[in-house]
Amino acid sequence: MARRKFGVVKNLMSFIGVEEPRVDFAWISASEGTRFADTIRKVTDDVKALGPKKGLLAKAGEAS
Repeated sequence: MARRKFGVVKNLMSFIGVEEPRVDFAWISASEGTRFADTIRKVTDDVKALGPKKGLLAKAGEAS
């Protein structure tokens, strides 16, 4: 069920202009600490490489 919901969320994110590498889904067991750390590191590196998302949210004090 979670995988299907993630598919819907992924399509929604794409529709509103959020790049695919900003969102990830992985099945990781509690005993897979190294795999979890590697996955988080990869997603973090991907998002840092993309830079800040511009135009999605207005900063405080800016007109919408």
